[in-house]
Amino acid sequence: MRLVIAEKPSVAQSIAAVLGAKSRYDGYLEGGGYIVSWCFGHLAELADAAVYNADDAKWTLAALPIIPTSFRFIVRSEKQKQFDILRELMRREDVAEVVNACDAGREGELIFRTVYCLAGCSKPILRLWISSMEDKAIREGFSNLRPDSDYDNLYAAGLCRAKADWLVGLNSTRLFTCRYGTLLSIGRVQTPTLAMIVQRDYDVKHFVKQKFFTVELDCGTFVASSERIDEEESAKNIAESCSGKTATISEIKKEIKTVNPPKLYDLTTLQREANRQYGYTAQQALDYTQSLYEQKLVTYPRTDSQYLTEDMEQTAADLIQTICNTISCCQGLSIPEPNVKRCINNSKVSDHHAIIPTAEIAHKKLADLPDGERNILNLIAAKLILATADPHRYEATKVSVICENHNFSATGKAILNAGWKAFEIAIKEMLKSNEDTVKSGDEKTLPPLEKGQVFENVTSSVIEHYTSPPKPYTEDTLLKAMETAGNHNYDENADVEKKGLGTPATRAAILETLVKRAYIERKKKQIFPTAKGISLIAVVPDEVKSAQLTADWETQLQEIERGQCNPDDFMHEIISFVSDISGKYNEKAENAAFQTQRTVIGKCPKCGKNVVEWKKSFSCENDKEKCGFII
Repeated sequence: MRLVIAEKPSVAQSIAAVLGAKSRYDGYLEGGGYIVSWCFGHLAELADAAVYNADDAKWTLAALPIIPTSFRFIVRSEKQKQFDILRELMRREDVAEVVNACDAGREGELIFRTVYCLAGCSKPILRLWISSMEDKAIREGFSNLRPDSDYDNLYAAGLCRAKADWLVGLNSTRLFTCRYGTLLSIGRVQTPTLAMIVQRDYDVKHFVKQKFFTVELDCGTFVASSERIDEEESAKNIAESCSGKTATISEIKKEIKTVNPPKLYDLTTLQREANRQYGYTAQQALDYTQSLYEQKLVTYPRTDSQYLTEDMEQTAADLIQTICNTISCCQGLSIPEPNVKRCINNSKVSDHHAIIPTAEIAHKKLADLPDGERNILNLIAAKLILATADPHRYEATKVSVICENHNFSATGKAILNAGWKAFEIAIKEMLKSNEDTVKSGDEKTLPPLEKGQVFENVTSSVIEHYTSPPKPYTEDTLLKAMETAGNHNYDENADVEKKGLGTPATRAAILETLVKRAYIERKKKQIFPTAKGISLIAVVPDEVKSAQLTADWETQLQEIERGQCNPDDFMHEIISFVSDISGKYNEKAENAAFQTQRTVIGKCPKCGKNVVEWKKSFSCENDKEKCGFII
């Protein structure tokens, strides 16, 4: 008998249906030689500080840093029943092996192994590693179960991530809360993310627009413009000297340019486009995609790859016709020879390939899906169409014009092959997208021109411009900033390793945490820091809010997954960081950002200092000497 443990009840039910485990019991299903049960996400979690030392239930500067010699996991009371069920199932004499069927990633590995270890189980473990919940994928996965030891590095990375978040979050939160006398929530990833939002808000509010000018030369059949001119008087002089004079084409440059199709979606690019198109938050986009995955309609969502593997070439090719027959926004499209090979790169797929639909879309009544899920499915399906279409090719023309020894230029483009852009325009028209970045028919063309061509009696004018301020973050642009926070020279089109804050699987939760703790707020699509968030970043030192440092840590976690970094070295660095800041900032500090004027009601009978009014009490303000008088 094999015991299969999934991450969620819904996933367990899908697996049980394939395995023939049809008999239902409290907390599990059984049949066909299998028992299938589940966790509820993180069934076990790292214990609170007070578990290690009862004195640490109180928040004091003297107790910091808190660094357990060995970490303990506990099960919260609300999840204890399911844990007890799993423990009993693991101990059943007829259970010979345990199959880890939690999500195939860092967190799934951590979820399973903490429960396995807490239950005191020592039975052999096999790993189910799949990227789709389709029946076929589940069957193939069980035909190719792997030793769970193959994923020891993945588990090590997950455990290091959990410990690092505990150490940095707990110690930093207590340190700066005690230092400033008000509750401040600090996180390894959340605080650098908040710092970026606060900095962008500052840049927007303190932006000083600058005026500049260009001179436009109307040659009759086209208009040429000068370069930027900072002085208005200079622009006027150039315009006056050219008005009514003769202009000559000094050079014509023509270049054939190619714009390759977009890549397939990883989770972050899907979340970004869902925000642009529909205003969905990162968490909403993840939730909708996860639901589609559990309904077997799309592949595993928590991926950082935008490519497929070689063995998927025929599957993807077959899917394209299925999409054109079933997905409303793609119906009627004719895709004669899709180029699936462009989407294939084994070296760019680690744990999971890009997100694509599954063949199950042909058997599901898609019109019955909730709007959010249907919109996400449309995006994923359409992206496979675009990614396998022809490149977009056009001829770019630049014309240089001289008039009275002043240089002007005009540009134009002529479409040679619309390629994937034609499909994009058609699909977005059918989606009735609210995104205004894709327009048809807006390419500026130039008339037939020749070098040396002369234009008599041209007219000129001065055009006034202003520099544009940076824009507040949206969920789209913030996710991009988080993803590339550690890359100094990031090229979105290059296949470079992204060094970011968090992972595709955790970024949505980070943003929701910042909203929940009232450090940021959403206004339509835009994200702004609150006064509370700005105050927090104002007092937190650079090393605690450094995006570069956190991105470097995430890079090390990825290296641990690949066996390229020693987990002990990583944890030593985290512990050193926590120890350093605890020593450096281990004293009370005054800061106007957190000072609140309180009403004085009299003198303390114990020490003579003022007694002030609080929300639920009156107490002595003599906190430094721990007077302790309170009413």
